[in-house]
Amino acid sequence: MQETVTAPHGGQRGRGGLVVLGDGLAEGRDDPAPDGGRAGWAVRLAGLLDLPRDRVAGFGAAGATIAEVARVQLPAARELRPALVLLGCGLRDVVNGVPADDPRDHLEEIFGWARSAGAVAIAAPVLRPPLLTRTIVSESRRNATLDRIHALNAGLRESARAHGARFIEPEMLPRLGDGSAWSFDGIHPNAAGHAHLAEVTAEIARPLLQAPAAPAPG
Repeated sequence: MQETVTAPHGGQRGRGGLVVLGDGLAEGRDDPAPDGGRAGWAVRLAGLLDLPRDRVAGFGAAGATIAEVARVQLPAARELRPALVLLGCGLRDVVNGVPADDPRDHLEEIFGWARSAGAVAIAAPVLRPPLLTRTIVSESRRNATLDRIHALNAGLRESARAHGARFIEPEMLPRLGDGSAWSFDGIHPNAAGHAHLAEVTAEIARPLLQAPAAPAPG
């Protein structure tokens, strides 16, 4: 887990900090940085948005479920007032066979906090990992996994929209359909995959961060 940095808003919402919640995708797994740490989706995005790395508060942890994000990561982030919140999570829920409706309350809590903080929130979809086609499993099991991915993405989309957040549609990430954007394990994106996700997220985030901040509810 990266060092937590309080990032208050400046004159514009885009001058605030970035809070990153989620699993290995949020953590930057399999995308090493030159300094020996991790680059990853969030750090790459911060660079594209000209946000200093010390304004990135990363809480992502490999293998985290949505429930764990709400129970463990969110309390640590609650005192921050970021400009942007990223959520990248859900694959472990799919692997564990968690029913798509189960994380709903946790997603409501996460997106609700981001909105109350006056932040722009963007959620990544649960990606279809190449390992799914490499592993010897029955067609019915593979299809059931794909159905769970689709159902959880539908839940992420619905919860995000209900709180004025943005959901990155899977079709907006065409390069992640290519095995060359994934690490050898077939589960986590590699440097090229993280870079593509950061580029797409930046296109979504820029106009939102440049707009006047909406007043927080209440």
